Amino acid sequence: MNRKIGKRVGSCIYAHKQYETEIVPVNVLKKAKRLLKTIYCGNTYTCIKYDKKTNNITFQWSSTFDRWDEPKIDKCFLVKADGTSRILPDKKDPQIWHHKWMWVADNYEGFNVEESKERSKQWEPHVTKEEKSKIGTLSFWNKIKSRWE
Repeated sequence: MNRKIGKRVGSCIYAHKQYETEIVPVNVLKKAKRLLKTIYCGNTYTCIKYDKKTNNITFQWSSTFDRWDEPKIDKCFLVKADGTSRILPDKKDPQIWHHKWMWVADNYEGFNVEESKERSKQWEPHVTKEEKSKIGTLSFWNKIKSRWE
């Protein structure tokens, strides 16, 4: 059974750049990538966040995406639907991603997708509903992960 690629959070969808055309309309993506290429002279991002409600795209870099269970975000570049753009400021407490297997197809070769799915099953029962809004920061994640590791 094929599953949809992309982690959905509200009106946003996150995916590895290899699957960007599966989550972003081609015309929207082309426009945003032209601006990215002009400013950064290339397309070296790792992942993409697409807001279906606003048509905003955030190009995201992560040097740890394939290596860490919960990779950190290194840098983000936001392109708004109106053509304005900006580099998002670095956060003192780095953001991390969870359920990275959702961002890729089952046959993705950068990391073991089945192990990533198991990782989600391992920690998810140990995080309360209230904590789920905080687990996206590295410091909070490191504080609570001893419960299951």
